[in-house]
Amino acid sequence: RGSFEEGLADCPGFSHEGNFINGFYESHPIQYGESAYGFAKNSHTMLNIANAKKIKLIIDGEELSLARGKLNNYSRVLDFKSATLTRSFEYTTPNGKSVRVNIRRLVSLTEKHIAAIRYEVTPLDFSGKIEFVTSIDGNVKNLSAGDDPRVGSGLQGRVLSIEEKVIVGNSLALRQKTKTTGFSVACAACHKLNANNYAASTEDSELELAIKYDIDAREGESIVLEKYIAYITYKDCEESRLLEASLKLAAEAQMKGFDHYFEEQKKYMDQFWYRADIEIDGNAALQQGIRFNLFHLLQSTGKDGSTNIAAKGLTGEGYEGHYFWDTEIFVLPFFLYCFPDISRKLLEYRYSILDAARQRARELSHPKGALYPWRTIGGEECSAYFPAGTAQYHINADIAYAIQKYMESTNDYDFLLNYGAEILFETARLWADLGEYIESKGNRFCINTVTGPDEYTAIVNNNCYTNMMAANNMSYAYKVSLLLKDNYPEHYRRISEKIGLEENEPEIWNEAAQRIYIPYHEDKKLYMQDDSFLDKKPWDFENTPIEKYPLLLNFHPLVIYRHQVCKQADLVLALFLLGNRFTDEEKRINYDYYEKITTHDSSLSPCIFSVMASEIGYHQKAYDYFMKTARTDLDDLHGNTANGVHSANMAGAWMCIINGFAGLRAFDGTLQFNPYLPSDWEKYHFKVYHNSCLIDVTVNKEGIRYELLEGDEISIYHKGSNVTLRKGNPVNFN
Repeated sequence: RGSFEEGLADCPGFSHEGNFINGFYESHPIQYGESAYGFAKNSHTMLNIANAKKIKLIIDGEELSLARGKLNNYSRVLDFKSATLTRSFEYTTPNGKSVRVNIRRLVSLTEKHIAAIRYEVTPLDFSGKIEFVTSIDGNVKNLSAGDDPRVGSGLQGRVLSIEEKVIVGNSLALRQKTKTTGFSVACAACHKLNANNYAASTEDSELELAIKYDIDAREGESIVLEKYIAYITYKDCEESRLLEASLKLAAEAQMKGFDHYFEEQKKYMDQFWYRADIEIDGNAALQQGIRFNLFHLLQSTGKDGSTNIAAKGLTGEGYEGHYFWDTEIFVLPFFLYCFPDISRKLLEYRYSILDAARQRARELSHPKGALYPWRTIGGEECSAYFPAGTAQYHINADIAYAIQKYMESTNDYDFLLNYGAEILFETARLWADLGEYIESKGNRFCINTVTGPDEYTAIVNNNCYTNMMAANNMSYAYKVSLLLKDNYPEHYRRISEKIGLEENEPEIWNEAAQRIYIPYHEDKKLYMQDDSFLDKKPWDFENTPIEKYPLLLNFHPLVIYRHQVCKQADLVLALFLLGNRFTDEEKRINYDYYEKITTHDSSLSPCIFSVMASEIGYHQKAYDYFMKTARTDLDDLHGNTANGVHSANMAGAWMCIINGFAGLRAFDGTLQFNPYLPSDWEKYHFKVYHNSCLIDVTVNKEGIRYELLEGDEISIYHKGSNVTLRKGNPVNFN
């Protein structure tokens, strides 16, 4: 979390200490006042693990404390270009001894187990004792849940036991283990001290290991302590070898040196920014905001096929570190059009929990198919409140939609044959079982008793977004089944035998997709959010004071559910994702209606309204919504960034520019652009990777420029006109 090396003991309430590993969690029973069959049984919580950042500095007997000493020239910088955090300052103790401190640290993006700290101290006006106390602190615990359901967990106290620990020479190591899941993690730290005259001693308490360096310091001479940290989990090697392996990794890192990791980090980030950067000319604060967001998406996202991205990334304990549909609908598009290999790994994670999704479907009485969990880490449904959790069946369709877009952009048939097709078939089977042909609805295929994306409207019949996305899921699964039958019969036979797919099932999916019921009000020309939505009383926004937002913290769910009020984009999200199925007039009418009743209490909402405002031509409104996404966490606009950043919102800021201002859409595998320049900007510039081609796009006051940087040729649409881009031949439009 970027907290101070010396810790936060002298800064109560300033922040919360945290060290997290993606996918490392504890499981614990969900406590219900009244339970029922099929309720989720356990929750998962991403654990706050041993803190190896700690380095205390003692200056001639006085411990450095920002709360007690005097600071000059203080600087603290997160450098996006090199992915390093630096602190520099001059510090004077209460007794008048002054030092200059320069600290640089990084978490390696090329060697996932390694972090490193370089801590330099220079006495400015004295010669005397300088002491470092560098430690691994195992006395850690997670935040406990309070009245806000978005914060903390059901875990109480310290849940990680310390199984073994050791001090060997200049190295420390300990191994922790969870009580329920039985997961182990080892942490080691290896040190290198650059000082002329010092003595070292060790401290071994029940929960913390430390090495103390006593240094005879001289005025003006710098002392440098380097600390190389390694974390390794049960996923990486046998439990009996974890401690040894962590020590070896830390020692190897120390041999390579800090400069090695810094240079590797910078090289990695240069490659990242080459593809991912969005340059904005005209607003420095927004430029900083978008780069901050993209940086966090990179460092928080799982890239191994067994982890995903949590709602708060790796920055805090909000939502217990759970993965949601946020990944497929908000985060994955950024990676798809910048780093498709990472988007594949995110989808491979969904395959890794497919068996758990099948089991969940059986628990909810579906004899076939798979039901993906609303929120999870390890694959088990962790939502304790089923009306806004398990009932959001649309997550199945969201995952299928992401697979479809991935395939349209990459033609990665290896993924489809070995992972994607099986997911598509199992999710389609679930819809076929869930829905029913209802005579009173014209014998259309209806899906009842579900919750759409809007969490302020729960347990409804025929949520429009859900029905449309389910139809898309079934239709695409049908097309893939035909593709495999015709071109990859052995793979189709293998999958069919594995899941017991009957010959007529794909036809059943296709028929249901073609006959899906879409709630529509002819007189108002409105797509109804669900069957009963327009029958409800509109929320009294005029008499709801600002302190009563977000509504979920101030009103009982039943009060909210019986009103026309949306927490976030629902039908408007369908207008975006399935935009080729709506007319321009339909988009405008429905946007105007649903915008008036949406609170945007969810950080997922403003970006979608921004994107659609751009498409409709509401450019100022689009920009205003974008402003609410770009610096959400830098400026703490929701007042809860202390619990972690808003990962999906960060990706949403990218969407506001690429899908909104630049108008990028991808239907049937073809890119379409409809760019315009926000009135406050001079220029914006970005790149998009699609079908092995890298396209450079510049929008400024002179016009729009497309240039193909990688690949030989690609066909795109610019404002409805077909354009062929060839490498070395930029295309300009006024």
